[in-house]
Order: sequence, then C-alpha cells, then structure tokens
Amino acid sequence: MNGSDTLHGKLYKNASWLFGGKAASSIFTTVQLIIIARFLELSEYGLLETVIAYVGMLNLLLDFNVWETATKYIGSFWADNQKDKVCSMIKLSYTIDISTGILAFIIVILTAGIANKYFIKTDTAFVFIYIYAFSLLVDTANSTSDAILRVFDKFKKIAYISSIQNFIRLALVLFFLIYDWSIKGILLAYVLASIFGFFYRLMTVHKVLVENDLRHWYKARISLLKDHRKEILWFIANTSFAATLKASTDKYLGVLLLGFFSTKEAVGLYKIAKSFTQVISRFSNPLHEAIYPELVKIKSSNQITNLIDLIKRSTITLVKISIPLVIVMILFPEQILNIVVGTKYIEASNVLRILIIAVFISQLTFWTAPTFLALGKPGLRTMIQLASILVYIILILLLVPEYAHIGAALALLGHAFTKSVISVSSLKRIMGKNK
Repeated sequence: MNGSDTLHGKLYKNASWLFGGKAASSIFTTVQLIIIARFLELSEYGLLETVIAYVGMLNLLLDFNVWETATKYIGSFWADNQKDKVCSMIKLSYTIDISTGILAFIIVILTAGIANKYFIKTDTAFVFIYIYAFSLLVDTANSTSDAILRVFDKFKKIAYISSIQNFIRLALVLFFLIYDWSIKGILLAYVLASIFGFFYRLMTVHKVLVENDLRHWYKARISLLKDHRKEILWFIANTSFAATLKASTDKYLGVLLLGFFSTKEAVGLYKIAKSFTQVISRFSNPLHEAIYPELVKIKSSNQITNLIDLIKRSTITLVKISIPLVIVMILFPEQILNIVVGTKYIEASNVLRILIIAVFISQLTFWTAPTFLALGKPGLRTMIQLASILVYIILILLLVPEYAHIGAALALLGHAFTKSVISVSSLKRIMGKNK
C-alpha cells in the first residue's frame, strides 16, 4: 500500500467516526425539527430562528473561530516534539475562546433592544435573547476542545459527544414543549444541552492531555510563542474573518435580512428549507474536519501529489453519496415537506429546490478551504470569501425586498457559484506551480 492509500484510509477512518456521530446527530436533529415545526405556528418558528440568528451573528462577529489555528499549530508543534509550545498554544486558544464568549454574551444582552426593534419585532424577544445568550458562555470553548481531539486522532470521541449532546437536546425540547413552554422552552433546552456538551468535552480533553503528558498546559507561558506571534496572529485573523463570512452566509445573514425586509412567515419558510439541505452537509462536514489535519501533514512533507490525489478521491466519494439525495429533493420537495413537517410548509418547496443546488455546488468544493490553509494561503481564502459575500449581499438587497424567501435562496445560489469558481481556479494555479 502506497503513502496515498494509507492517508486515504486514515482519512476515511476518521471521517467515518465523524460521519457516524453526525448521522446519529442528524437523526436527533431531524426528529427535533419535526417536533418543533409541528408544535409551533409558522410565525413562531420564524421568530425562534430570528432570535437564534441574531445571537449567532453577533457571536460570529466577535468569535475568533480558533479551531483551525489551534489544529494547525498544536499539530505542528506536536509533530516537532515541542511539548512546551503545544501547551502554550492550548492555553492561548482557550484564553481567546473563553474571552470572546464572555464579550459576546455581554454585547448580546446590551443590544437586545436593537435586535427587537429592527429584526425580531416582538415584545417577548428580550426574554428569548437573554436565555439563548447563555449558550455563548459555554459553546465558545468547544472549538478548542474539538481541535485538540482532532490533533490526537480522537474522532470517535468527538462523534460520541456530539451524538449524546444532540440526544439530550432533543429530549429536553420534547419535554418543554409537552409542558407548553413553547419558544422559551426550546431555547432553554439548547442552553442546557450546551452546558452538558461543554463539561463532557473538557473531561475528555483532560484525559487525552494527561495521556500525552500535557496535563499542566494551563501553567504554560504563552510568551514561548513569541517567535511565532506574527504568523499566528496573521493566521487567526484570516481564518476568523473567513469563518465569519462563511457562517454568516450559511446560517444567519439571510434570516436576519428576511426578518428586516419581510415577515416571520418568510423566515420560517426559508429556514425550514435550509434545514432540509443540511442532510447532505452531514457528508461533507466530516470530510472537511478529517481532511484538514492530514493536508497539514502532507504539506509539511511537501507531498503535493498525495495532496491532489487525496482531494480527488474524497470529492468523488462525496459526489456519489450526495447525488441521489439532491435528485430526490429536487423532484419531490412538496411531498417531503408535507410528510415531514406538514402542509403549512409546502410553500417552501421551490426554496428547497434552489437551496439544494446551492449546497451541492458547495459540497463539490468542500476541500478548497482546508487546502488554502494547508498551503499557507489564509489571506487568499479570505479575499475569495470577501468577494463572494459581497456578491451575496448585493443579490440579497436586490432580490429579498421583492421576492422574500425565494430571493434569499437565489442569493445563496449566486454566492455558492461565485465562491466555488474562484476558489477552484485559484487552487489549480497554485498547485500547478508547486508540482
């Protein structure tokens, strides 16, 4: 077995654990979606998603999304047997995550009035924002915890924790809805499940660090990283900005602008269709998370041929899995929506058709983001993200006021196409030079 086959096998072993965890999580999340959609009215569902989008968007603007930086530098220092720097990087990553989480929580609470006036437009919004804001205090540190587990090949642990957390969230959502807590109960369930996941991850990470003689990481001196300071700051600035741009388009911006220009019903229809497209994201996300550490290692050994081969083979596998799901959702969206969430959401069928095409385009180029980082091109990735989000915002402003949820879906399709074309052409040019 050659080196490429070995790496390919390892990638799919790790991705399989992540996929297993995400498959289980998908089942719990899908059941949760069905329960929430059937318990709530369409306008209530739109209100719930607008609250989540506002809190999530503010968190994005403040969160440094440190997991990619942590994965790269913890992995690199560990490969070079520099344990002191590994500990310093762990401490730095947790410090950044926890600090930004606290800051985001404070700002969300202080700006609740602004959110209610312009986006949510409901008297009870303050209570909902206050409840959901508590998730920021516990969720932000999870990115560093998961990065550590990835570096030490604990993908099975990540899958298990994710599955258990989503099961607990589902159980709590059902419990609170049965007792008629409505939106307040759903948000409380999210927060309680996040608290469980936070402490479970910390216990798991502690065990892994003890096993690798890194138990005293919290005593490390961050000053040990001074020789890498500029490099780390540049890397984290670019990955943070790029992640903010990506997540804002994927999750929150469309919802918030729909809330601003249109109705809660439009938000509900757009978001329900978006939720169904996440089915195929469950296949690419594990590959994205698993391929990044391997690409870093391949680039470190300057094996560009193996890097290209790994990308090609993983993309082909993903396409084979995704195409049947895409075809079914394009041909039968009305039937799917009616059976799963009820007749009140059938109007979202054309939105689902458009969004599934947009998501599939993104699936085909899932490898571009981790490849830019592995090749040491975070700045180029950021510029591409910025260009594509500008296209997205222009399309939203042109289409959403008149076409509401359909316009938001078309804007996302334009964003996905723009980003994919520019990313692939740029990487072809870069890897061609490095062969």
